[in-house]
Amino acid sequence: MMRVKALATDVDGTITDSRKRISHEAIRAIRTLEENGIPVILTSGNPLCVLKTLRDYLGCSGGLICEDGAVVEYKDEVKILGNKDEVLKALRRLKDLYGNMVSESWLNPYRYVDVALRKTIDRSLILKVLVDYPHLKLLDSGFAYHIMNRKLSKATGLTLLAELMGISMKEIAAVGDSIPDLEMLEAAGYSFAVANAPEPLKSVASHVTEKEDGEGFVEAAETIISRLRKT
Repeated sequence: MMRVKALATDVDGTITDSRKRISHEAIRAIRTLEENGIPVILTSGNPLCVLKTLRDYLGCSGGLICEDGAVVEYKDEVKILGNKDEVLKALRRLKDLYGNMVSESWLNPYRYVDVALRKTIDRSLILKVLVDYPHLKLLDSGFAYHIMNRKLSKATGLTLLAELMGISMKEIAAVGDSIPDLEMLEAAGYSFAVANAPEPLKSVASHVTEKEDGEGFVEAAETIISRLRKT
């Protein structure tokens, strides 16, 4: 592991449990990282307004990767990658076909690029519609479905954020728990999959934690801090 200069972490299922409750131990670990000069970057499928608020309350100083990589923010500079036009066309098509089966996240009005859907519709029906929209993809965070541009990912967002923060990708460690985190873990210099992550994530991670959710994040943070103090 090179000297880590920032830690990028997913939120839901990584610093929270399955009920979206943030782990007290994870909060302490985030603050310990920050106190040791390692900025914490929050990454999520959530929109910018949610992550900016969360960052302030947690005490993180790193940038933000929102909407699964479609929106990046650092020191109030916001970069929006792509647009929402084709996503909205696909959403209208879904509603025309399946009506009330399509239930949008209440946060969609605050999203710049993607849309999130509650799991009230079968995934296969969404994929059937997206065949006609080859530039789009469907992400399953475990909490919601996200329709977004195929070229965007947390890895593309993290690459841009690294430039804004003046560090290299090799100097960033990443922690995640679900498929939307896969490319980010592959792109980071060192990566952790928490124990509740699916096998594809574990197979690309540098390290798989013994514990799940927030406790797994704490394990990753302690590993980084321990290495830092030895150098």
